[in-house]
Amino acid sequence: MVKSSFQAELLEKIPREPDAYITMTDMVKRIHKHWGKSTSIESKRRKLSNNLKKLEEIFPNSLDKRKLPGNDKEYYFRFKSNSSIMPAMMSQEQMIAFGLLSKFGTDLLSDRTHRALSPFFEKAKESAAGVARDAGYGVRASKNLGRHWLEKIAVVPAVLPFCPPKIDETIKQIVHQALILEKKLHLKIVHSPSNDIEDCEVSPLALVQQGVRTYLIGKKKGKRTADRFLLKRILEAKQLKGDLEVPDNWNLDTFLKQGIGHPVFPVEIYGKLENIELKIDADSQWLKETPLAENPIIDNCEDGGYIMKVEMPITEELVHWLLSMAFHVKVIKPDYLMARLKDDLKKSAAMYK
Repeated sequence: MVKSSFQAELLEKIPREPDAYITMTDMVKRIHKHWGKSTSIESKRRKLSNNLKKLEEIFPNSLDKRKLPGNDKEYYFRFKSNSSIMPAMMSQEQMIAFGLLSKFGTDLLSDRTHRALSPFFEKAKESAAGVARDAGYGVRASKNLGRHWLEKIAVVPAVLPFCPPKIDETIKQIVHQALILEKKLHLKIVHSPSNDIEDCEVSPLALVQQGVRTYLIGKKKGKRTADRFLLKRILEAKQLKGDLEVPDNWNLDTFLKQGIGHPVFPVEIYGKLENIELKIDADSQWLKETPLAENPIIDNCEDGGYIMKVEMPITEELVHWLLSMAFHVKVIKPDYLMARLKDDLKKSAAMYK
């Protein structure tokens, strides 16, 4: 543990990889509270050097220190990225990451985890004030800048902001721990819309968040493939003994290409790359800026609209998006996707007759 307030301030001021190194001279300038008015530069450097050696003893192999080329008396240093030290002051990258996480959060985290992270969230605000202080602002102005920083950042969802379903915190903790320890789970699940209750043994493979809905991806005992289980629908969860069962050639990215939505097409269609052709009206030029897939082929039409050709996997999420675009986007190819849209839109129109 650090043994002085001077060492504590050093921990706060020393940059951490990937931030740039700092020289001894610049570090002397960063230290604000520990120099007397008559303290010489040489005595400051000596005190700094002695305390750095003490920190190296307390936290071995944490400091990356190098000689400054062309100057035998000067060197530059920073903490290594894998250092076990949690400095009092965060780097700018850490500050931004924890600051944004504190504001937007994630439904994958339990309430207990949010509470455990709260000191880091507070430290992010303090670190924002520290950035302002190092830039030359006064104490009061720095505190105000740090406090107002997150008030000037917002994220809005791409769809309506649905309310997240309430998930039992104990179940969430059990599922997280089973995923970490690779333990089987006994689950009691309620199915929708039938409300049938099923007891099953599941090998947890992943947790996936889609919007405000969180899914456990797992393999049921006796099945060869993975299934998705909405955490909200898990009524009970208990860890079991025994080796985890993993589907052959299991890969989370490959699984997610099939989408999370309930299948309507034959299962083998999902996740397969398909050449998709869409006619998009003139009012939807924003799709050129945010295309459905990389490297789209775009052919402009005389009416101001355009044809977009992309190669992407078929998912229920794609179908839902196409339905949401109504008359702004028309499917031209493939035929089975166009037929599905026609049928779904016909059913929707019938509801309003």
